[in-house]
This record gives sequence, C-alpha cells and structure tokens, in this order.
Amino acid sequence: MSDEQRAGLKLAYTNEAAKVRQGSGIDGGPPDNGGMEARVVKLEEFAQDTRDRLTRIETRLDQTATKADLSEAMNGLVKWVVGTAVGLGVAGITVMTFVLNNATPRAATSPNPPPVIINVPPPAVAASPTAAPQPAPAK
Repeated sequence: MSDEQRAGLKLAYTNEAAKVRQGSGIDGGPPDNGGMEARVVKLEEFAQDTRDRLTRIETRLDQTATKADLSEAMNGLVKWVVGTAVGLGVAGITVMTFVLNNATPRAATSPNPPPVIINVPPPAVAASPTAAPQPAPAK
C-alpha cells in the first residue's frame, strides 16, 4: 500500500469515527439519530405493558397453591378419610352387637336357681401312732 492510500484510509476512518461520536453523545452533545424520540415512546409503551403483565402474573401467583399448601390439604384429607372409616367401623360393630344381642328371644330362666348343698362327712378319727397296742404279757 502506498502512502497516499494509507492517508486516504486514515482520513475515511477519522470521518466515520466523527460521525459515530456525533450521534452517540461522546463529544458532549445529546445523542440523536433522528428516530430516537419514536423509539423512546415505543420503549415507554413496552415498559407500561410489561408492568401491567407483571402485575397480573403476581396476582395470579398469590392465588396459586404452593407445594406446602397442597401437602397440608392432602394431610387433612387423609385424616378425614381415616377418621370417617374408623367411625363407620365402630358404628357398624355397635349396631351388629345390639341386633345380635336383642334379635333372638332368650330362653326363660329362673331368677335364682336353687343352691347346691354338698355335705361332706367329718373325717374319721384315726388312731394316733404313739398309742400303738402293747403286746400282751406272757402268763
């Protein structure tokens, strides 16, 4: 590359850099490329729309059940089902007992049966072992 070509490229680069700086606020001026105002209006509308959507999402999340809520509800439901099953079982056994005890007539029994008296004879008097008979004296 010749020196003239290098100088031309350097000048072109410098002009492009100046254009970029002029529109970006680097040189101290406000950034403006002609359509900035319309873009800012669109961004503000988008921000408002996003804020509204976020509010709706947060409201919906406040009404949504969490894992803890579901677990608590499930535990309560299990307690009610088990309690109801136990109550129905006890009530069924009570009804069956009442029906079986009162459904068939009972045989008539006397209020008090006569007492049974057992007579045991007194023990026989046994001879005491110390008073053993003595042999008769020899004559």
